[in-house]
Amino acid sequence: MPELELTRTRDDRKAYTLDGVGTLRLRGWTGRAANAETTTGEGSWEFARRGLFRPVIEAFDSASTPIGAYEPRTFRRGGTLTWQSHEFGLRPASAWKQRYALTDPTTDTELALIEGKGWGKRPVKVDITGLGAFPPGLLLFAVYIVRSLAEDASSAAAGGAAAAGAAASG
Repeated sequence: MPELELTRTRDDRKAYTLDGVGTLRLRGWTGRAANAETTTGEGSWEFARRGLFRPVIEAFDSASTPIGAYEPRTFRRGGTLTWQSHEFGLRPASAWKQRYALTDPTTDTELALIEGKGWGKRPVKVDITGLGAFPPGLLLFAVYIVRSLAEDASSAAAGGAAAAGAAASG
């Protein structure tokens, strides 16, 4: 099972590379959108987060046609990822870490394990079965989603710690 890491490039703090697959370049101050491109230049996409209370992450091809979407579950982590009219599951693979399994819901087969940290030089680690059989756009989209989920969880934990500290000192 090949292990890949999303790694920040040296010359651009908002650009990340997933070896042999492609690049992600975060846009905006908060990184709520990204441009993605395959290593071979065969495809490019735009990923964007929409919504405040129940955010949806969408993917558009170079002609601005919707090609994918991620809709989170209401009460638990994970959700449904759609890519080119094919539905996949993104379910938690750990109770303590931001690790998710990308699954084929018809067979419940794990296609990849993706672990996100949310920030840093190496914010996402991917263990994948059969890299050649995986559409690069789907993998880049799943990596962006897990990175976003990990960043949200990190922000929520920091906010909770700050609130607890303020309550203890007050």
